Amino acid sequence: MPVALQRRLATCSGLLRRSLSDQTRRSPTSTSTNLKGNQLGPTIQEDHQSFRVRKDGAPLPLPPLLDPIVLEERSRWEQPKAKPDASTLTPFQRKLLANPYAHALASPVRECRATHHFFPSALLTTLHPRPHPETSDLWLLPVSLTTSKKQLGVPYRFLSRRVIADYLGKKRSWRQGVYQRMREKLGSGTEELVWREDMPDLILRLLRTSLMGKLRWYFNTAGRLVPVPSPRTEDIEGVEDVSCVLFFGSLKTRADEIRVQVDREVAADDSLATSYANSMKRVLDPLQAKGIRRPSWWMGPVVPRLKPRIRYPELDFKTTQYKGRKVAVYSLEDLLGDENVKELVRGSKVEGERCVVMKTARHNVPTEILLMQLQVYLASPGP
Repeated sequence: MPVALQRRLATCSGLLRRSLSDQTRRSPTSTSTNLKGNQLGPTIQEDHQSFRVRKDGAPLPLPPLLDPIVLEERSRWEQPKAKPDASTLTPFQRKLLANPYAHALASPVRECRATHHFFPSALLTTLHPRPHPETSDLWLLPVSLTTSKKQLGVPYRFLSRRVIADYLGKKRSWRQGVYQRMREKLGSGTEELVWREDMPDLILRLLRTSLMGKLRWYFNTAGRLVPVPSPRTEDIEGVEDVSCVLFFGSLKTRADEIRVQVDREVAADDSLATSYANSMKRVLDPLQAKGIRRPSWWMGPVVPRLKPRIRYPELDFKTTQYKGRKVAVYSLEDLLGDENVKELVRGSKVEGERCVVMKTARHNVPTEILLMQLQVYLASPGP
């Protein structure tokens, strides 16, 4: 290409760029304000949509993001609802407002990073990364149990069970639950996350501390707890609006005392069954004798084992009957320990009693949710 022609093309392209930039600066649409509705030109509004009038041809519908009718209808559903007035609540709504189980189930649903199942967040333990004061390394800590703040950073949630906390701490299993959003937020700090070795005990200690702080007010204030002889139905029938029963003693039985021994014997029997299956493969595995390739679902020879439903039965939570329904019975000794129970009862209005009743009320809901969380955290299947 001749040099003169190259210079002429370069000059034309420069003039074109300057012309376009001048037009952009002078254009009224280059402002930060988004034009909508009639600002775009003459429009026709129908019942559910707006159309822009054209000089030639049929009217064209406005995009939903620029249509004032669509934006007005959408804003009706995006506005936050006003808080309900307590004076206008129906009897059922009042009863629901004072129900701790309803509040727990209504909490936002989140994923457990250990089981990958979804649960209400009230049933989950939440950890947040926090820098160590000396080394500045990021530690996963249950800071949500020590503060009422909502925004604490990216969360790491798992089912609030001690057995789950023990499992996550072994062989760095918690690493598998670090999800993509946490990696994006923390960046290179994700690889430096630290899991405390005493995490199960730390969570238990914080749950007990939170519950102790709530219960001190009840034990030191007259009329908040109603003494009863026992959690039996005939002893609580005369009390109005019973929500739960607090028993100062222990509800453990002889079966709970021998559970460790039972678990040890079951594990020994399972190990013996596995050894027998490995030593008798030629007899128990018909595929090996015939030289047939095993399918992908093959788990080994079938030998007698204890059924999982028998080895791990459903969790049993103590309840009692009250006016045709069940109410929870919490053993403070099993949840808090003997020393903490003595500290609560000493010098209180119910000193010398064995059992008290907590009534149904909206202000009792946070305490009852803490009782549930601590009970679930310590729960284990019976032998």
